[in-house]
Amino acid sequence: MTKRLIFQMGTNNWQRGGEFAPGSGILHEAHHQAFDNMAETAAYSMYPSSAQTSEGPKVRVLELEHEVPICESVSPVSSYRFHAMSDDEFQAYRNRLQRFAEDAIAAAEEAEGVPVSIAIAHHSFLNPLILSDINRKRIAEGRPRFRLLCFVHGTALKMFAHEQAGVDPEYPKRFLPMMEAAGVFAPDGQVDVCAAISEEQIDKFQAVFSDYPRSKMVLSPNGYSTAVFHTGHGAARPRGEVLADLQPVTSPVATAPAAIDQAVDRVVMFCGKFADWKRLDALLHAAKRYEADGKTATLIVGSGPDDAIEHYHRLAYEELGLTGTYFLGPRPQPEIAELNRIADVGVYPSRNEPFGLVFIECMACGTPVIGADSGGPRDFVTTEVGGLVPEAEGTALIDSLYTTIRTAFDEDWNTVKGPAAAAYALATFSTDRQCADLLHAVESL
Repeated sequence: MTKRLIFQMGTNNWQRGGEFAPGSGILHEAHHQAFDNMAETAAYSMYPSSAQTSEGPKVRVLELEHEVPICESVSPVSSYRFHAMSDDEFQAYRNRLQRFAEDAIAAAEEAEGVPVSIAIAHHSFLNPLILSDINRKRIAEGRPRFRLLCFVHGTALKMFAHEQAGVDPEYPKRFLPMMEAAGVFAPDGQVDVCAAISEEQIDKFQAVFSDYPRSKMVLSPNGYSTAVFHTGHGAARPRGEVLADLQPVTSPVATAPAAIDQAVDRVVMFCGKFADWKRLDALLHAAKRYEADGKTATLIVGSGPDDAIEHYHRLAYEELGLTGTYFLGPRPQPEIAELNRIADVGVYPSRNEPFGLVFIECMACGTPVIGADSGGPRDFVTTEVGGLVPEAEGTALIDSLYTTIRTAFDEDWNTVKGPAAAAYALATFSTDRQCADLLHAVESL
């Protein structure tokens, strides 16, 4: 029997059909599954995609003829920013999104026989705006309002911060004034709770929306799927067997390796979108040095716009002459988990990573991690599970990455720190626990 009906509105696509998903899309899918598995609970979701279609009645996809609009930075599947839209294009998209959400909510309520009790907006831009409008409409029509939780993610806040600063001509003051005029995050607005993945993200949200009560914000560190990311439960495949099944993506560079060398002593894992702030370039420069020390494979999972793909391939193979570095493109989560398990260390040198779910997923597979001492990873990457290098740029960052990776090899962090990393991830960051805590925060109002 359904007593609790949850509706989630996502900003980004899920990782399906070979399409890479940003972290917020992966998080949304994991939350959908966790909520739907709860007793007496049904979860329904919607999200936009230019490549995917709806799969079953509980997951609806808004099919687009253009890339998924994004707030800031570069997405693995889109470079189409909201600021690139004309006023008419934006309004048309907003209207279509709201109609689609209203239809999806109505269908969910009809199927389950109860009204939506909790709605969750992923990102702090269009989704909470639209769900707030839908709630006001329900109230005006005499229908029950749903409690509204906004899960704050980094890219929308970056867009608002750009507008607030008023110094970047690519981000004129356009959408932040719209959100303020609509009162989305006003103290008496429709958003009952805001959840953020790190204390830093809470601070950044409050710097933009200072009137929103701090008492209505909760810290909700990202969860991961324990069904996918784990140590292998004693049945993990040998490294050589996993590497034998891998094939690098087709490269625009003729000197790129056509096959993966299985006879390697060490494996470094990277997973992320090809955006400047992920600083894949620093890892590639570090790889130039540790490849000279012995047979090490660097596995790069992820993608980005065509120009970014070409840039990193040319850097790796033409400028640096790397021979043990392999671009694997987007991979489904079970494959990423298996690659994590065969790695000696996961390296993610992002600048001000909002949280760092890839760190947690790697740790859950029993593999220690290395990141930069900035953003979300500072909250959970300790010396027991890996290490953080000083926040820096250029040669300083490359030097510290190389030195720390070499230390991880020499001290055998995989054996020494891997079990602690897996235990810590399981005890602290499972999706089931995160979702249960979120429900408690909303339902205890």
